Amino acid sequence: MAERLPLFVGVDTVKFDLGVSRAKAYEVIKQLNDELKKENPRAIVVAGKVNRI
Repeated sequence: MAERLPLFVGVDTVKFDLGVSRAKAYEVIKQLNDELKKENPRAIVVAGKVNRI
């Protein structure tokens, strides 16, 4: 059976993947979560984490 990836990724993953500072990673997460909520108001948003999908 294949290993499951986590549903949400945190600031450290975003920081590493984008090569940005921790503060900038939080800004990116906030922006992505805001866009997700705008597109789908029923979406689950976790502060400091972003949906992997």
